[in-house]
Amino acid sequence: MQCRPASAQYDPAKALVEIDAIASQYPDPEVTIDSPAFAAGKTGFTSQQEMLVYIRGLAAQSPSMRVRQLGPSQQGRAIPLLVFAEPAVSSGAELSKNGKPTVLLIGAQHGNEPAGGEAALAFAGMLANGKLDDILERVNILIVPRANPDGSAAFLRGLADGQDVNRDHLTLATPEGQALAHVFNDYQPEVVLDSHEFSVGGRWVEKFGALQKYDGLVQLATVANLPQAQAAAAETLFRQPLLQAFDRRALSHSWYYTTSWNKDDRTVAMGGVGPDTGRNIAGLRNAISFLLETRGVGIGKAHFKRRVYTHLTAIESVVNATAGNASQVLALNRQFRREVAAKAGRGVLNVIGAATPGRHTLAMLDARSGQARAIEVDWMSALEIQPKLQRPRPFAYLLPASETRAAERLQALGVNVYQVTAKLQLGLEQGAQSYRLTSRTQGRKQDVTGSAGAASDVVRVTTELEALPLAIAAGWYYVPLDQPLANLAAAALEPESQSSYVSNGLLPAPTADGDGPAYLPLYRLAKRPQLAVEALVAARGL
Repeated sequence: MQCRPASAQYDPAKALVEIDAIASQYPDPEVTIDSPAFAAGKTGFTSQQEMLVYIRGLAAQSPSMRVRQLGPSQQGRAIPLLVFAEPAVSSGAELSKNGKPTVLLIGAQHGNEPAGGEAALAFAGMLANGKLDDILERVNILIVPRANPDGSAAFLRGLADGQDVNRDHLTLATPEGQALAHVFNDYQPEVVLDSHEFSVGGRWVEKFGALQKYDGLVQLATVANLPQAQAAAAETLFRQPLLQAFDRRALSHSWYYTTSWNKDDRTVAMGGVGPDTGRNIAGLRNAISFLLETRGVGIGKAHFKRRVYTHLTAIESVVNATAGNASQVLALNRQFRREVAAKAGRGVLNVIGAATPGRHTLAMLDARSGQARAIEVDWMSALEIQPKLQRPRPFAYLLPASETRAAERLQALGVNVYQVTAKLQLGLEQGAQSYRLTSRTQGRKQDVTGSAGAASDVVRVTTELEALPLAIAAGWYYVPLDQPLANLAAAALEPESQSSYVSNGLLPAPTADGDGPAYLPLYRLAKRPQLAVEALVAARGL
């Protein structure tokens, strides 16, 4: 599916027109929002050119702001990163020296969800114009206002090739996904807010005869293997103050949830628990991470000021919470990183998890009358993840020299990857294990709404671990788990997950040829290698 190379626009004829009884429940806030979409006479959304002109204007007037280009999109559009710090810096190395926590704001991963990106631009304007007092004395702020400029130009959800960048934070198959990974690697933010919008009508009307009611839906990172303290800090330091900010401004809110496109499936699910979305991958990068979605998809520019205001409220709350707890946020991030690295070769690794089924009551609006309706549904809760496949956590992974593509992709994630510099022989006492294939089938990648869209063909495998002596040649790749991004490496390399490098073709899954079992070109070490082995391995990094 190709996006149209056009200016940012939408077709008003295709937008849902709400009845007065519903529309009247969403009055515009009495505030001034200074961003291009709210310029006098503006009828559409902010175009790419308008965004770039606005950013250049802010940079010209703000001594605390620097702009980096993250690289072109698939159709050649700029993806700017706005860096706010006091004193001003451009690089992550410089930023890391100022002793302040860093917040990353991401807008418009989906091109038909403009409110979050517009709020990010408006917030950048507030920072550049000095309207937020001394906030930069306590926190650094990174803003990617438009992560998917091609989709935004065509007002389509996906990238130019139809892929979903919000499912590409582990495999990094797209330039847009790679651009966001560069931000994480260079600046290592402690707090992340990923801004989206959700569908108001459509399948909700088909299934329940009702429209979505809430102004904002919030969810923290929900993926296996996170430190317990990470979720606790997200809840107490950030989510509770955010909900209180919504209440003060009379903005309704709930946990994030969605439903499949199958009209016969009335199950409602919180956001997924897989290691692929921006929210969850940020969590595996040891950041306190949130998703915010506002009531916007399918209604065109209706209530746009209120939608942007909702995002601005969340941005201000998250930034203020970070600034107000700066020392604690920094200390917690160091704790998460140490805790993850210390688990190498110890305990259990959750390879596949699933949300927990239950019942839940949704507050919705009757599509015909606009009256409030309480609808009880089957509910999949992401707050409690049930383990479906567990393995002992290895100390390290090994890849043959032939698997350069997977090794380079791991390094692009920021994972420490090394190459062996001499032949090595590991005996059984070193705990080497291979992955023997027990099944291999073709499948489609799924998310909680059904198919994950374009480029979602995957290879589904099951494997069993086998202990073996292992002869390692010079040039093999060594991926230790005594590093802060260990859980990210494990998500990529444990083969059964649909997000893994095996499932997505970055590591081959051979078919048995009849002469014996088939093995993946992937090995794990259950124990820390001998010191001599570690010295040889660490002699040359990728």
